[in-house]
Amino acid sequence: SARAAKTGKFVRMAWQDRFSRPSVEELRNDLHGPRRQAFDALIAGFRELGQLTEFRIWHGDCWRWTIEFRSPGSIEPLAAIIPCPTDLQLAMPLSREFARSLAVNRLKRSVRDGLELAQEPFDTHWCVWSIDSAGLVDDLLDLVELKQQHLIRRAV
Repeated sequence: SARAAKTGKFVRMAWQDRFSRPSVEELRNDLHGPRRQAFDALIAGFRELGQLTEFRIWHGDCWRWTIEFRSPGSIEPLAAIIPCPTDLQLAMPLSREFARSLAVNRLKRSVRDGLELAQEPFDTHWCVWSIDSAGLVDDLLDLVELKQQHLIRRAV
C-alpha cells in the first residue's frame, strides 16, 4: 500500500490483524465496489432489527475478524458478518428446530444453498453465504429476521 511504501513498514489489512481490534469502519475500508455496498446494507439491516448488540470477534485464521450480532442474553450470535475483502460472507448458526420451521421451497436458491451447510451430513450448525452483491442481502436479512422472531417465540 502507499502507506507502507512511505513508512517502510508492512501494513496488514484490518480484517487480518488479530492483535488490533478493528472498528466497523476499518473493516469496511478493506472492502471495495459491490462488496462494500453489500456490507453497508448488511450493517444497516442488522442495526434496524433493533435490540441487538454488535461485537467484533476474532475467529482464527479462517474467518479472522467478524462482526457478530447478538440478541439480549444470547450466548450464540444471531449472525456474523465475515468482512473478507475477497469473499464477504454472512454466517448464521441454525438450530435443527428453526431449519424444520422454514418453508425451504419458498426460499430463493441462493439462500437454500447456504442453509445446506447446516444440514446432514455436514458436521456444523453454521450456514454460510458468500455475498458478491447487495442483491442477496435483503433475502438474508429476511431470514435473520425470521430466526429472530423464532427465538423470541421460544423464549416466551
